[in-house]
Amino acid sequence: MNKKRWRNYALWISIISQVLLLLQLLGHLTGTFELTDIMREDILTVANVFLGLLATLGIISNPTKPNSGGYNL
Repeated sequence: MNKKRWRNYALWISIISQVLLLLQLLGHLTGTFELTDIMREDILTVANVFLGLLATLGIISNPTKPNSGGYNL
């Protein structure tokens, strides 16, 4: 596997998102925890603010970096 692929911002954001979804599913299936609608709204708000901040700062997409597709470290 190409090492450059592991240095991709979008890849890491996708992996983190999938891990969080897996934890939510496992918690629901095992009955260890259940997210309420208010908790889901709060988590979504925090995620939107965090990703918006990363995008605004140019961390997620950096068009100024030479020879990159905009998502590489």
